[in-house]
This record gives sequence, C-alpha cells and structure tokens, in this order.
Amino acid sequence: MKTRTLFKLALVAVLACGGLTAQAQATKIRFAHAGPETASQHVAALEFARLVKERSKGQLEVQVYPSSQLGNDSTTLGAVRGGTIDMMMAGSGNFSGLVSKYEVLDIPFLFRSPAHAYSTVDGDIGQGLTKELETHGLKQLAFWEVGFRSITTKNRPVRTPDDVKGLKIRTMPNPIHIQAWKLLGSNPLPMPLGELYQALESGAVDAQEHPVDITYAAKFYEVQKYLTMTRHAFTAMPVVFSKQKFDALKPELQKVLLESANDAKLFQRASNQRNEAGIIADLRKNGMTVLETYDATPFKAIVGDTVRKAYVTKNGPELLAAVDAVK
Repeated sequence: MKTRTLFKLALVAVLACGGLTAQAQATKIRFAHAGPETASQHVAALEFARLVKERSKGQLEVQVYPSSQLGNDSTTLGAVRGGTIDMMMAGSGNFSGLVSKYEVLDIPFLFRSPAHAYSTVDGDIGQGLTKELETHGLKQLAFWEVGFRSITTKNRPVRTPDDVKGLKIRTMPNPIHIQAWKLLGSNPLPMPLGELYQALESGAVDAQEHPVDITYAAKFYEVQKYLTMTRHAFTAMPVVFSKQKFDALKPELQKVLLESANDAKLFQRASNQRNEAGIIADLRKNGMTVLETYDATPFKAIVGDTVRKAYVTKNGPELLAAVDAVK
C-alpha cells in the first residue's frame, strides 16, 4: 500500500511538472496598438487573443497593449519590423511610407459604402497590398478597420467647406489626408492619437476626425462640442506580425493566427455597425451637437479630383481604377 501510494504521488508530481513545463513553453505574443481600451479595435484584439489561445491549445498567448503603452504607431511599427514587438495594428496611412500604393485606401470620398470598402480590402486589391508589405519585414494577418471618419470641432459645426477654413485639425502623418485638408483651407497637424486629447484641451488644435467609436472611447466629447457625420474617408487597419517571427512558427500555429485575425475582423465590423447608433446617442447625452446629415457635394468638388490625380501621378491609374470597379 505504501509503495502504491508513493507511486501515485510521484505520478501526480510528474504530471504537475509536465503541465508547468507546457505552460512555461507557451509562446508569448505582444500585440500593441494606440486605441483606447473601450475602442472596438481593442475589444477585437481581446477576442483575437481569446481565439488564439483556445485554438492553439495554449501554445500561443497574446498579450494586448492598448493606448500606446509600447509607443505610438510609428514606434511600434518600427519595433515589429525589427522583431522587438511581435505584432501591432494601425491605420493604413501609417504603412504608405513603406508601400505608397496603400495611399489609395485613404483617398477621401473613395468608398461608396462599408460594403464597398470591405470588398476592396478583403479581395484581390487588399491581398496585393498585403503581399507588398512582406518585403518590409511584415506579415499582414488581416484588414481590421478604424472605420469611416467624421469631423468634430470645438467652436462651430461643419456644414460647408467654409466652416473648415482656418481650423487647426489633427490628422495622421498621411500625405493624402494632409493634402485634402489643405485644399479645404484648414491647417492639418499630424499628431499621434495618444497626444490628441491634451492638444484639443489646450487649444493647440481645434478639430479632429475619427470614427465615432474612437471619438467616444477617447472622450473627445469632453473637449469638442460639435460632430458632423461627414464619413469623408474610410481608414482600414492592417494587423501585422513580424514576418521573421511568423515564419518561425509551425504551419498549424500560423493558420491559427490567420484564421483568428479574420474572425476577429468580422467580429469588429459587426460590433461597429451594431453599436454606432447607440454611440451617437451617448455623445449627445454627453453634450455634443451631432449633425447626422450634410451635403458632401461641395467638399468632393474641392478635394476629389485633385487628390485622385495626385495619387495617379505617384502610383499610376491601375489600382485606383480597380477600386472604383469593385462592386
């Protein structure tokens, strides 16, 4: 009996040690982004982490770092390319410095609807852009979204192009967006998202433009009075992995990452569409004046052709024509 008991205790110890060893061998993946913890991109990142852990049976563990905890978009992008951070996501404009064709996704008033945008980034056009990032040390897992951008202001609502003139507006370090806001007569100021609230509060900038999800999550309603649902541009959000680290994973784990990123993409899109009306209502409750309709025609007349021609001059007409042709 004593021998049998000792054997059982030894077996339990071996199993326990084995479990600890398996746990210690789980590959930790650091996933950085600039969005607030309540933004849909962070919620989607947590869903991605859950799916990866479940589907890899604990072999992969994703640790999500929101709110620029590991640095702003530019810093984390460089770190992922260098392999010191495993993965990150950011608006597509952050990648145009590596692949200038990415600028096509940021052309104002390009996409007719969310369906048009999704068909573009999920189809051959998106896959072609994704492939080009691999030469820059990045493996793109999926296109998530920042979403359709709308403008907020502090002192006056935006109804016509004249209402934009003279505004100091925060924008991404994105040549397409900078050119568009200059054409409208405003003063675009590139700035990381993590610095924006303070800049709005101090008056260093007058206005900003984000999807309502981020405007709400970042509490910009505390320092901005007016929101016009301009939906003037769609921003895709590439989710990228260090290519060197991705290639070092077993094929079955690579598949887990790709499938989980795709499922989290669909999760985020559905969440954004489901929650938008409620977010707008909450913004109103928090004191914002929300204009849900406006006439986009005069804005398009000032911005549209000039920005499109600039893109074609730089990158050729083929990709832009292909986007226009997407059903």
